[in-house]
Amino acid sequence: MTRLGIPGLDRITAVPADAVESLRQLPLIVENTAKIVKFTAFLPEVAEALRKVSEDTGTLPPMDRRISAIEEAMPVLVEVQGHLRRLPETMGHLDEGVERLSGLMERLLTALEELDRSVGGLQTSVEPMARLADRVPGKRKAERDESS
Repeated sequence: MTRLGIPGLDRITAVPADAVESLRQLPLIVENTAKIVKFTAFLPEVAEALRKVSEDTGTLPPMDRRISAIEEAMPVLVEVQGHLRRLPETMGHLDEGVERLSGLMERLLTALEELDRSVGGLQTSVEPMARLADRVPGKRKAERDESS
């Protein structure tokens, strides 16, 4: 041994060859360990992201039920869409019908006004006959018989 406590060369040569070969691998082991540290440094972030994904996928079953409900409603929605597509045409027919009805109502009002004038004229014409009928003999007796 030297005065520094390091074994002398004669002892180093006595170290088995396997141990020397292992010592030569130390720099490679150190290099690979550094790479492992570098590439695994982000694993906590990956774990957090996976936790969030797990939480987010918890909402998938309710969404699946909603999507299923929409899927079941699709035939009705398609039918409604077809009706809505025909709505402008239907509204056009409705407008035509309302216009026709409006014309008929105007004609009816005109006819009612004419009827009112005719009834008024008829009433005026009938009044002298009514006065004459009141003078007919035996009318009072017929009225008494009807009221009994």
